[in-house]
Amino acid sequence: MTITFLIAEITVEPGWAVGAVPTDDPSVDRDLLLDADGRPWVPGSALAGSLRAHLRQHDAQHGTEFDTTLMGSRPPIQRGDTTEASPLWILGTHFTPDPASGDLTEIVGQTAVDRRRGAAIPTSLRYSRSVAAGGTLTAYLRHDGPLTDDHLQVLAAWQPAIGRDRTTGGGQARLTRLLHGTIDPTTADGMRTWLHHTGHALIEAVAIHQILPGPPPQPWLETDLHIVDAILVCDPRPTGPAQPRTRDSQPFVPGSAWKGLFRGRVEYILRSRYGLHATCGQPTGCGTCPTCHVFGHPGGRGRLVFHDSPIFDAQQPAARTHVAIDRVTGGAHDGLFYQSAPVTAGRLRLRIDTLTDVPPWVATVIQHVLRDLHDGLIGLGSHTSRGMGTLRLDSRPTPGPVTIPELAPTPDTAEGPAK
Repeated sequence: MTITFLIAEITVEPGWAVGAVPTDDPSVDRDLLLDADGRPWVPGSALAGSLRAHLRQHDAQHGTEFDTTLMGSRPPIQRGDTTEASPLWILGTHFTPDPASGDLTEIVGQTAVDRRRGAAIPTSLRYSRSVAAGGTLTAYLRHDGPLTDDHLQVLAAWQPAIGRDRTTGGGQARLTRLLHGTIDPTTADGMRTWLHHTGHALIEAVAIHQILPGPPPQPWLETDLHIVDAILVCDPRPTGPAQPRTRDSQPFVPGSAWKGLFRGRVEYILRSRYGLHATCGQPTGCGTCPTCHVFGHPGGRGRLVFHDSPIFDAQQPAARTHVAIDRVTGGAHDGLFYQSAPVTAGRLRLRIDTLTDVPPWVATVIQHVLRDLHDGLIGLGSHTSRGMGTLRLDSRPTPGPVTIPELAPTPDTAEGPAK
């Protein structure tokens, strides 16, 4: 019987994590899987789900059955249903960080924001450990039997995703090279290769034919912005001035900050347009309103992916000193002295991708949020009520009205003009 070995070389962007539960460090709420040498580790199961989702999407678009032929039967529905094991095995992975990267891992803080008040939800701060370095993830695969050219082309079109926080910039990856080769251990040459190599050396000796994937998909939305006054998306820390999030000494805006800003403003726009019933009524997400379908909820992942935005040409002068004022005495309040070090100038690029198709109204309402951001009606990060967080686009968007057919009033149900 012939055996096909494959090597998938995947370029991984910084900020990814495959979570470990429970954590051994009580100061970290969400930890990171590590191998025996302390390196970030991606189990085969983390890639299998992404690959199977890719095959299912291809089957739905082209009427094929690659999902079941390559990865086995789906879970049985009734007791006694026959199943077949997957002929495609993910044997293991190895992560090699970029040589120029700094720290391998990072611990970052994140707090949930009340979308109605616009302020942090009490006791919602959590700390997560993630991989701060980009690099190459090498995945080793085995398939019992030969693979057709169609199978190989479908596998080469895979756009892998790794780990958690997919909709806020985590797990961004791209298949850059796929190697494959077939061995027959029943032949003399095949048995010689089989006996002379072991582990990943055997796969590398067999998988010598190369397939280069096509170009990466184009972003759903990409736009450049400039900092007008100052911006501060904090990295929570117990002491010292409030600092922006940084990676390799470069400040950046995390995707979670973009997602929170856009979700809150989209809900405001939909409430203004259609009333309270058009937006989420639950702090953690209701799962039925339009914003939950687009941005996600505890029972389902969102459809939009907000990438991290590095700040280029960033200027960060000395820390600013603040003190709270006692509203009774008019003097400084005891014990409320603090400092912050925002980024006062720079440029950044917002990129949004989609995990699946989105309704046409989503693109329109996103443009409305960008126009509000350009006009200074909303700001990004902290201290926006004190003049910070203002961004400008190169050109002011001019979108049309937001129209959601399922929310639009009919002549029989309308009680008045839509806002």
